[in-house]
Amino acid sequence: MKRIFRFGIALALLIGVLAGCANPGAIALNTTADELVKKLGKPTDTRPNPQGGEFWDYVYGPEGVATWRYAIDNNRTVRSADQLLTHERLYLVVPGVTTEAGVLDLLGRPRLVTRFRNEAAWEWRADLSPNTGIFIVRFSHDGLALGVGVIMDASIDGDSSPP
Repeated sequence: MKRIFRFGIALALLIGVLAGCANPGAIALNTTADELVKKLGKPTDTRPNPQGGEFWDYVYGPEGVATWRYAIDNNRTVRSADQLLTHERLYLVVPGVTTEAGVLDLLGRPRLVTRFRNEAAWEWRADLSPNTGIFIVRFSHDGLALGVGVIMDASIDGDSSPP
């Protein structure tokens, strides 16, 4: 009986901790940068915003399917919040046109970078409803996108058994 009671307390504490975790998409505009850090922790990456202030990225990889970008103005206030790994943004990568820097601007940091002799491949896990998949961008040695592709993540879809 004591074991069940202890398990119940541990489970209640875990649920309480998880309920206290902030949902990145629920961060309100006009939140201060200090409040953002308090709710989500330090950003994964920061970069200057050409219009002033900074962009703060929160990358939920390598196994997560979200990267959130917050625009922080010069007064250290959140002005926008965007989920970067969406269908629309993924397919803004144009082979032969988009550079590595452009892809970082569109999608944020990849979960994995693989380098080959003459090219590199960057990948992100993304919610490609109704499935989860791996979005891949291949780059030439000079940093220009060569192509994009998607590999569906069978282990998430419940079919991890071999054929």
